[in-house]
Amino acid sequence: MGALISEQPAAPPLAVKRPEPSLRTNFQWTFAGNVFYAACQWGMLAVLARAGSPAIVGQFALGLAITAPVFMFTNLQLRTVKATDARSEFEFADYFTLRVLASLAGLFVVAAIAVLLPYDQRTRLVIFLIGVSKFVESLSDMVAGLLQKHERLDQAAISLFIRGCLSLAGFGFAFLKAHSLLEAVSALVVAWAAVFLFYDVPNAVPLLDQQRVFICLRPRQLLNLLIGSLPLGVVMTLVSLNVNLPRYVLVKYRGEAELGVFGALAYTLTLVHLLAHALGQSASARLARMFVAGDLGSFRRILNKLFALGGAILVLGSLGAVLFGRPLLRLAYGPVYAQHVDLLVWLTLGAGIAVFGFFLMYGMTAARSFVPQAIAKSVTTLLTLVLCFLLIPHYGAKGAAIAIVASETSFALVLGIALRRPLGIARA
Repeated sequence: MGALISEQPAAPPLAVKRPEPSLRTNFQWTFAGNVFYAACQWGMLAVLARAGSPAIVGQFALGLAITAPVFMFTNLQLRTVKATDARSEFEFADYFTLRVLASLAGLFVVAAIAVLLPYDQRTRLVIFLIGVSKFVESLSDMVAGLLQKHERLDQAAISLFIRGCLSLAGFGFAFLKAHSLLEAVSALVVAWAAVFLFYDVPNAVPLLDQQRVFICLRPRQLLNLLIGSLPLGVVMTLVSLNVNLPRYVLVKYRGEAELGVFGALAYTLTLVHLLAHALGQSASARLARMFVAGDLGSFRRILNKLFALGGAILVLGSLGAVLFGRPLLRLAYGPVYAQHVDLLVWLTLGAGIAVFGFFLMYGMTAARSFVPQAIAKSVTTLLTLVLCFLLIPHYGAKGAAIAIVASETSFALVLGIALRRPLGIARA
């Protein structure tokens, strides 16, 4: 990786003299990169579906289902914590070292799960290799946090473009040639490792100190960073759990067919989440600088702009589902799915309300308010569970969607109230 290992704190990073990009430019790069990358991820699944068997698709989906929650926790949202570290409380080497150690722990957990579960040797190897790919992806994600802090979201987006192209090409070629999921995932690991070593690292080096340190063994700093960021690891784990709880209860009471309809319609709203995260990532570093500088007026103005965009997403998305939902569902999935426009409307409403929660999370992270996010998400996840057991047995998939709407609404309200406290402290 070309990085030195140091036990001493690094010198302050050199200032990068360049014009500050507009938030619109940051958003355009981030949104384009995220959408392209998501499309390439879907493309890999499409290759398996068309050239493989349902069993192979299930094997791949199993690997993702096992590894994603583990790495969602071990990532500790360090990318966002780094991007919003306007006071530079920790060096990049501290963040990167903790990311490596936490991701290695995650990989160990994935390996243990693969060994303990009753699967054949080949399935276990696939699960482990998908874990390795998540490990490599987590390193690129940490570099993206450094780029995001310096508002080099163009370079972060280009990394996603390259990673998406190479992963789809390598994964697809390996599977079509060998018809082996093991070889396809191995090609994926190689592709992502190449992007990290030959694109991400060279982009990070100019933003580091003169020693170009990536690894810094300072136990006290690492422990403090771990304790500080741990609540955000809990938040992201609960976010994943909150998304999947309605599915678990739905399949228990209504079976796989109704779950299939719910899952297919919910997947169509991925674009809403990508849009919200692109907007939040574009503004997060600037929000953090404003908070540290005490410029709360500008902080609120940017948040209000995000909320206005969130309102537009909510209104336009809901109207679009009502007016065009039926033909769009018929075109995308067929006439059976087109009968569930009411479900699509509820899901669209829930996704639109969730956008406000995402923006508030970015605002609270910029204000270095982590614990309240974990408390709020814990409470609303419990609410989701209770509502699912109350509504799904009687209303099926629509009940699951209503539970999501109620949960996302309560989460946004609680975060909105919680954000007032750090702003009040900063004002004082």
